Amino acid sequence: MAYTVYGNGAIETKLSYDPVKELGDMPEFGMLFTLNADYHYVKWYGLGPAETYADRKEGAKLGIYRNTVMDNLAKYLVPQECGNKMGVRYAAVTDARGRGMLFAGDAMNFSALPYTPHEMEHAMHAYELPKVHYTVVRAALAQMGLAGDDSWGARVHPEYRIDVGQKLEFQFVFKGI
Repeated sequence: MAYTVYGNGAIETKLSYDPVKELGDMPEFGMLFTLNADYHYVKWYGLGPAETYADRKEGAKLGIYRNTVMDNLAKYLVPQECGNKMGVRYAAVTDARGRGMLFAGDAMNFSALPYTPHEMEHAMHAYELPKVHYTVVRAALAQMGLAGDDSWGARVHPEYRIDVGQKLEFQFVFKGI
């Protein structure tokens, strides 16, 4: 990971991955940021308005959308990965006064949720999730698809997985607003 900090406050971030032969499926390639929970308004230019994934994006439209962090939390019976937005050119996560962070990239995957992936993975019911203390922002080159072709654990189709056999690079910028 390399950062380039500019005088205007923008921070260019570049992630690089060299192939590892023994590595299994990579669920995502990107970064997580933790912001204070007061930053709970989201605006993005990308696919929407609902969540989109590599294998679940055909009904989405490119546009400018707004919602809140809690709106991105799907109401699944078992808490799990949710809220991803594909094709995002920019996204802002702000507080009630419009202050926050701006993220910009070339058609990145983006999400803003009230919980970490770890917290959602370890809760079997919504009431087991902790009290909301922060907003978890994800900026990523890719996330693998969801699969779900059946109800007994079908794997993600190969075309919707991240190819760990090739070099990956992801570049985006973030800046305070």
